[in-house]
Parts: sequence; structure tokens; C-alpha cells
Amino acid sequence: MGDYLAEIKANLEERIPEYGSKDFEKMKDQIRKELSKKENDLLLITRSLKVLILGDWHTKEKAQLLWNVRNLLLKNGVYAETVDSYYDPKRRGGLSQLQVLQTCCTLHQLIVFIDGEGKGTVTEQTYLAREYPFHGKIIFFIDESKFDELKDKPNSYIRSFPTIIPYKKSDLLDTIVIFSRLRIYRLAGIIQQQETSGKGLKSPQYEPWKERLARRR
Repeated sequence: MGDYLAEIKANLEERIPEYGSKDFEKMKDQIRKELSKKENDLLLITRSLKVLILGDWHTKEKAQLLWNVRNLLLKNGVYAETVDSYYDPKRRGGLSQLQVLQTCCTLHQLIVFIDGEGKGTVTEQTYLAREYPFHGKIIFFIDESKFDELKDKPNSYIRSFPTIIPYKKSDLLDTIVIFSRLRIYRLAGIIQQQETSGKGLKSPQYEPWKERLARRR
């Protein structure tokens, strides 16, 4: 082991210039530039990803909560929209709520879904539960006390959502921001690696979301 480590040390000393020398400073600057470029590329990808916020919106108080979540995500560098940006239940004609959901869920890379009891939320739960191609996009937030009631009931609707985050009411906004940013940055990192390796969107085998859903019809 001693000879092996000594050999590695000797090889590194040959490749790395002496500390404080001009060549060492040049190498250090080059590394910094490459790291900075990777960080900037990651930031650009992160800013291009979209978060859709779903939950109860049938009262002003409920709708305000969703807007607060959106605004807090925007302040933290994550692009987010609520479904009412695309759908007005009081307006006649146009797309139905389900049609809007399908379009929005296809165009957004992350779905923040806050559990609720309102008619609109139940419709969203029903839609998303059966559209399992979207399940990898969903973070499902549920009140901690309600989760404790349902966690041992295998027939409850929460079984349809693989990523479930229980929350305390006082911590909901912070919890959503933390997990949303983690998921967005993780996704940005995957996309960055895929662009380098020619996978993902760059791959000729990539199947767009609309085609994935159409295949299930």
C-alpha cells in the first residue's frame, strides 16, 4: 500500500505545478473558469424549468395560499405558475379544466400539488392519479395530521402519489420551497448531463410528453 500511494503522489507532483508558481495560478484560474461556466449553464437550465402549483382555489383564502407559494418560489429563483393563470372556472366556453390540466402538466417540469377537499382539487387528484406518466413530476404535500390518518389505509387516494411530503401548517411555505428547489436543481443537473451524453431531448429515441399520453389512450 505504501508503494502504491507513493507512486500516486509522484504522478500527481509531475502533473501539478508547484504551489504559488505561475503555472499553478494559471491552472487554478482555468479550473475556476470551467467551474463557473458549468454553474452558469446549470443556472440557465434551472431558470428555464417550470413549476405548476395545484391545490384548493375555490375560496379567496385558498387561492391566496397558492399565489403565496408561487410568489415565494419566484423570489427563490424558481419559475412557477398557478392553474388559474390558464383556467377561469367562471368563463364559459374554451378549454375544460381537464384539458387545461393535461396541457399544463405536459408543459411544466414539476407539479407541486397541495392536498385539499375542494371540488377543483378533487378533480385534479382524480386526473393525476390515473395519469401515471406524470407521477415522476409530482410532489404531493399533505397535512401531517391527515397523512397520519391515511398512511395505514392502502385503499386511500394517497397511494397514487409516490412522492408524498407531510407538512405542518406553519411550515408549509418553507417546506414547498425547500423540496421544490431540490427537485428543480436535481432535474437541471440531469438535463446538463444528458446534453453532454446526447441523451434526453438530444436523443433520437426521446418520446415527447404528448406522445407518451397519446400512447395510453
